[in-house]
Amino acid sequence: MTKQEEIRYLIHTLGIKLSMIAEKLGIKVQTLSYLINESPQFDDDLYKKIKEIIDDYQFELNLFEGEYNEALDLFTSEESMHLGIGERMRLFAKRKYGTLKKLAEAMKISPQQLQQYISGKREPGSKMLTRLLRLGCDVNWLLGGKEALESYKIYKLESELRKLQQSINQINSVIQKVDSGH
Repeated sequence: MTKQEEIRYLIHTLGIKLSMIAEKLGIKVQTLSYLINESPQFDDDLYKKIKEIIDDYQFELNLFEGEYNEALDLFTSEESMHLGIGERMRLFAKRKYGTLKKLAEAMKISPQQLQQYISGKREPGSKMLTRLLRLGCDVNWLLGGKEALESYKIYKLESELRKLQQSINQINSVIQKVDSGH
């Protein structure tokens, strides 16, 4: 899959509007559409920026405004609901661990074993589902495509925690540089 195909797939699967991405990039929708669909010059910088926007978008929804909707779907289109457990596991790994390898380590299984679940060659049994649950995966979403509001809150808090930890690390780095300079 090319980078352009991956971006098109993510936009379609997650139901993201091109206008939102174009606005964040500071370009016209038509320009973005051309870059994603036709341009032979789709560079790594643009790919990274669009991926970052998509990743940020997934969990910056205004779920807390207005009334709580019991049927909060991670995906917006009916076609997207046909994603299998493996693809949902991949999304969970990306959201929480960044890589499939890190998820496999957290689950205490080999990356090859996890790849069998991701590819759909195997379906997780109760042991694997329990491990995923303990790692913070919403098993209802994993099995049926519905994501609970609590999962969103947990993800949001974990995301904020990661950002704060990065800030603390940067501050510590600055402090160490100042201390070593005296």
